[in-house]
Order: sequence, then C-alpha cells, then structure tokens
Amino acid sequence: MGRFVKGDGWDVTSPLGPKSLTWKHFGDIRSMLILGRAGTLQNMHPVLDRALQEHSNFFRDPMDRFDRSIKPIHAMIYEPRPVENAATVRDFHKPIKGVSDDGQRYHALDPEVFWWTHVTFYESIIATQEFFGTPLGEDEKRQLIAEGLSWWRLYGMSERPAFGDHENYERYWEHMWREVLGRNATTDFAAAIHRQQVPAPPGIPEPLWRLTRFPVMGIGVWISNATMPAEARELLGWRWTRLDQAAFEVFRRAVRLTWELAPRRLRYLPESWSGMQRYRTDPAAYEPLSPPPAPASPPAPEGAQPVPQAR
Repeated sequence: MGRFVKGDGWDVTSPLGPKSLTWKHFGDIRSMLILGRAGTLQNMHPVLDRALQEHSNFFRDPMDRFDRSIKPIHAMIYEPRPVENAATVRDFHKPIKGVSDDGQRYHALDPEVFWWTHVTFYESIIATQEFFGTPLGEDEKRQLIAEGLSWWRLYGMSERPAFGDHENYERYWEHMWREVLGRNATTDFAAAIHRQQVPAPPGIPEPLWRLTRFPVMGIGVWISNATMPAEARELLGWRWTRLDQAAFEVFRRAVRLTWELAPRRLRYLPESWSGMQRYRTDPAAYEPLSPPPAPASPPAPEGAQPVPQAR
C-alpha cells in the first residue's frame, strides 16, 4: 500500500476560537443528522474497525459510544482550556492497541490513523452545510481546512500525516479511497443498526425507545446513505435509487427551512450553545486561542506499524 505524500506549502494555519469557521459551524445541530455517516467513514479504516471490535462497547451500545466521544471533542472547540480538553480526548485512546489478524501491531494513536479520524470531523462540517445548510465557498473551505491543522496541533501529536491546505486535502481524500478504506464488520453492523437490539440513548425511556427504535434508526441509516460520498457508497455496496434521491431532496429542504425558522439557541447543540453564551459573558476565558507551536514530530506509539490495506 502506498503512503500518502504531502505536497509542498502545506503548513498553512488559521486560529481557532470564537471568530473561526469551526466555532461557527461545528456545533450546528444539523450535524447530528450525519453523525452515523461520519462514524461509518471513520470505521471504514481497517485499524479503527479492529480497535472497535476489541476495545469498544460499540456493538453492544453504539449510542453510548457516540455520546462519550462527541462531548469531549466539542469541549475542545467551545470550552476554555482547549489544550487540556484535547489531552483528554487524546489520552482516552492510549490503551487502544493490539495485534491484527495478519500479525501487525496497531495503535489508535498511530498518527496516520488518528489523522483520518480528525479529517472526518471537519469534512463533516463541510458536508453538513452542503446537504442541509448553505454550502461553503472555496475560500471558506480553505480556511476550515487550515483551522483543522490548528485543531490537530492541540493534541500535541506528530505532524507527519498532517496538512492544512485544500490541495493536499483533496489528494488525501482520494488516496484514502484508493489505498486504505473498505467495507468491514463494523460498517456492516452500522448499515443494519436499525435491526439490532440497541439500548436506548441517555434520557430516552426504554418503553418509548422500543416503539421508536426501528423507524428512528432506520431513517438515520437512510440519511447516512443519502449523504455518503459516492466512493464510500460503492465500497460499502449500498444501493441508492432515484426515488430515494427525490425523497431526500424534499427532506433536506424541510431541514433547511426548519433550521432557519428555529430560535437561534435551538440551531446549535446544547454544549456548543453553552460555550457561545459563556463567550458572550466572559470573553476573557477564551483568550488566547491561537494554535500552539508545531511540536517536534515525536515517534509513533510503541509497536505502531504502517496502516494495513483494507481487503
């Protein structure tokens, strides 16, 4: 498998914080509509598939896994002390390591693996606006990707796989489809998650969940299919018909209209809105939020090997 090689001039950064595009868009409540899509894209990576099978409760309680993952990541953007919050997210992955079926060691903190997960977060910002909001212009995409490097630097990890410009982003995206990603046990589970006996999400009474689980999660799978990149849909073997597309066009227009009519506080996730309100009353708590200096690239975690190719 070929390794992605960055082009020149990649070290372009933009600061995070309340004036960033990441702050403006990451907490958009419409992003929850494609949460399953983002998770599936991540889990198409063979190392993440293996790690979930060996170290996660994803197959027993996927909603719990999503809830535990999303909140700390949002805290990096919307709460003070982003470096501390980033360390919490990073260190959560330290014990996630093992040996794959072909005898290669893996580690969730292998920078190549962690970078793919990171890229899917700001790709999801772009996708949320593309499908359910106002599509970002080219300059906005460039700024968002540059902010993605500032975001990565909060982790204090190796910048071996990292970049902050749009040209490398597009080349990397195509490389991952050609060389790394594929269908696996985790993506198959996600495609049929509405048929699984998934426990109720936090705060939802179990009797109500038993009545609504199949339609609610079935719609989630359908939205994931609707919004999947064509390359992912092909690798996963997911079908999408003209009738599906016509129905989705109606759905996405309804989402856009509902969001525009909703009060501003309901347009954002509660954690994000709380951070926005805190900034209004205590802006000093968020200073400074410029990115930390680039670290000297440390070695990959002990035992980490090049990312295996998906079969």
